[in-house]
Parts: sequence; structure tokens; C-alpha cells
Amino acid sequence: MSAVVQFPVPDTPPTPPHLRRLRLGSRALSWLFTGLIGVVGLVAAVLIAGIVYYGGEDYRIGAGAVWIGQGSPDSVAFHTLTLPHRLVYAAVGVARIAPTLMIFWHLRGLFDLYANGEVFGRRNGQRLAHIGAWLCLYAISPFVCHLVLSATGYEIDKVWMHLSSIQAFVLGLLVFVIAQVMAVGHEIEEDQKAFV
Repeated sequence: MSAVVQFPVPDTPPTPPHLRRLRLGSRALSWLFTGLIGVVGLVAAVLIAGIVYYGGEDYRIGAGAVWIGQGSPDSVAFHTLTLPHRLVYAAVGVARIAPTLMIFWHLRGLFDLYANGEVFGRRNGQRLAHIGAWLCLYAISPFVCHLVLSATGYEIDKVWMHLSSIQAFVLGLLVFVIAQVMAVGHEIEEDQKAFV
């Protein structure tokens, strides 16, 4: 007769401290970007709606910026513009804020992956590629909006080119290339796992 011996199932190894810190920090950053999406999205929605609906003198646009309050001598209140003019500026506002919100969205997703222990996976590279692409769109959106406003004849704020746009575009390209390198590294790792 044979006897069955029960061996204790080994416990899962404890999580190393550095991985625990990575997960905790990543979870905090994920929540930070979730909050930023909410706050920035809400503020942007209020400001964009104000372009169309606010009837007071304290929301203005001029040759160099948009003001809440007095503004520069060359500024005009949004409510004095025609409705099509205000709608075009509202659309420009949406086009200018959308890349920022999408960058925050993909950063939140990336740090969610890190918080769940996925550091060099395929989805991480995809998130980074999306961040790089949205950074590039963020960089060129002032120029595209300038072209639209020039074509419609509604351009008031002609100060659209900033060094920060060039920096954002270069950073976007770098992040996009890093994502491609991560994808190649992930493929190499998967190929190595396929060989026994």
C-alpha cells in the first residue's frame, strides 16, 4: 500500500521593497493624473463655455492672450464678437486642450500598468507611443489653430509660436522613439521565452 504525503504549498515570495515602492508611487501618480483630468477638463469646459455664453466684460481676448478681468487696451470682450466668431474660438479651445487631456489620460493608464506590476509589457510601449503622439499634436495645435483662424478671418491673438511648442514636439518624438525601442525589446524578450 502506498502512502500519500502532502507537501506544503510554498507561499508566494514576498514582494521586494523596490517593487512595492514602484507600485505605491505609480498608484499615487495614477490618482494624480486622474485628478488632473477632472480639474483641467472642468476648468477648460467652463472657460470654453464662457466664450460662447458669458455676456460680461471680464472675459476678453487680445493680440497676446485671453484675460479674465481688465485685459489689455487692445482686448475685446468675447460677448462683443459674433456667434460664429465665438464658436470658432470655442472649437479652437477644444482643439488646444484635447491633447493635454489625452496626455494625462495615457499617463494615468501607464502608471496604472506600473501599479499593477506591468513595467515593460506591450501595453506600456503603446501608452508611451500615444503619449509621444499627443505631445506632438500638442506642439502643432497652435499652428493648426492659427491657420484655421487666419482662413476664417477671425484671428485676434496672433501670438501663436512659442519655443515651448518646439520643445514639446521634440519631446514627443523622443517619447515615441523610446516606445518603439520598448516594443522591439519586448519582442526580443518574447522570442527568447519561445526557445527552451
